[in-house]
Amino acid sequence: MDSNTLQALNVQASIISQSGRHAMPTFDEALAVVDDLVGHTRGKSLSEPEILIMRGSWNNREFVEIAEDSPYSINYLQRGVATRLWEILTKTIGYGQRVNKKNVRNFLEQAVQRHHGQSAKYTAIEGLKPSTENLIKLLGGQPPDISNFYGRTEELSTLKKLIAKHRCVSLIGAAGIGKTALAAKLIQEINAEHRHSFDYIIWKSVAHTPSFQDFVNELLTLIYSSESEPALAQFTKATVSMLISYMQAHRCLLILDESDSLFNINNLEQKLEYKLFFRRVIEEVNHSCLLLTHRVFPDDLEDLVVAGRPVSYLKIKGLDANSALQFLYSQGLENEEKCSELVQIYYGNPLELKTVANRINHFFGGSTEKFLENKTTLFSSQLQAMLDQSFGYLLNELQRQIMIYLAEEIAVGSQWTNFNNLLNELKRKLQTYISTSELILALETLEKLSLIETFNDPNSKIINFTLQPAVKKYILKDPQGLVHSSQQMAIAS
Repeated sequence: MDSNTLQALNVQASIISQSGRHAMPTFDEALAVVDDLVGHTRGKSLSEPEILIMRGSWNNREFVEIAEDSPYSINYLQRGVATRLWEILTKTIGYGQRVNKKNVRNFLEQAVQRHHGQSAKYTAIEGLKPSTENLIKLLGGQPPDISNFYGRTEELSTLKKLIAKHRCVSLIGAAGIGKTALAAKLIQEINAEHRHSFDYIIWKSVAHTPSFQDFVNELLTLIYSSESEPALAQFTKATVSMLISYMQAHRCLLILDESDSLFNINNLEQKLEYKLFFRRVIEEVNHSCLLLTHRVFPDDLEDLVVAGRPVSYLKIKGLDANSALQFLYSQGLENEEKCSELVQIYYGNPLELKTVANRINHFFGGSTEKFLENKTTLFSSQLQAMLDQSFGYLLNELQRQIMIYLAEEIAVGSQWTNFNNLLNELKRKLQTYISTSELILALETLEKLSLIETFNDPNSKIINFTLQPAVKKYILKDPQGLVHSSQQMAIAS
């Protein structure tokens, strides 16, 4: 061992000794350190079941023993809670290695020693700040809790590439599919990186459709209050340029959650102002990015894509089977076979899975078996609102008839319908001529609205169409009398 190595070991031993702690920490000491680290990383402390698993693993207890002394089932603890626990511990104390039940005590002990050593160094070296303070400044609203976030690894990887390459990126997908959660997870992932790609992240929900003047002033207030400079009180065209200039001078990720409303404003003047603002960001801002979450990719942005502007989108679908199962376990459900059936019925949509899980827990004591004895399809109020809106005034008569036909076909056992069958059957049913181009345009709109599902036959490569079970049930049940209405009614979204 050379003299430099020996000196380094002596310094480390001295630091740990000066901390006044034992070489082998207690579980409670380890818990205090790691809980603080986890809280900084995900914005939420360790939960009771997570602490139970850590304590049990520390004492080398099996999941069966941990579950016996707790109010939780072994399935929930082992397959639900533990999965996300090992993931967050890997990020916070793993240092490039995977944390699991067998090695977690070793990592916890190392975390305590590392913490004591760093505390001593921070005391000795004036001005050195802990790494937890080295986070991107988050301005505006608070992103949602994502402690129950599962999967989406591929989507996150794609999204990171898109925001690095484009100036405007849209996250699109059906109601409840997890667009907002994915955007929130992106923030966490960016903050976890050693080299940050942005200086500021601004989170703003625009579901309430703010006037453009309020929108710009609110953003400027957020930005300049963060720098202890006064925001402009009165809206002028100069304030828009001021906002653009700030986004040119700083690397900003501006996230506008639930932004559909901004592209559907009835006030023409306000709509044009938003349109011009988005266009200026896309054309003038080099190192910042605008991230939008909405159900449908707007025509205004689609025109910019066609024009070759740096605009892109990512359409997300349901969770993969394994991630959806983990999500259901986190909701307290058990029985892998029955949970897998729920995943298929609800196409991995997190909101619909949570809705049915809540009802199973409330009415059936958490038993998926009892719930599925008399099989039915439930849907969330958000999905019903989306379908009410679609059948109320968004769909034309051909699009409406396509949806009805698919629902009726599924009801009699035909799961998929190809283009030619759909064209011929609609002509027969409606007793009218339908051109190929009319049907193509109608199907494209339904796909864009996430109302139909598509599947390419692996042999013929021909596209087939179907509906999610919850959408089929809505059409057949027609709870608001909108599906078969010949008069398109305007209803509140």
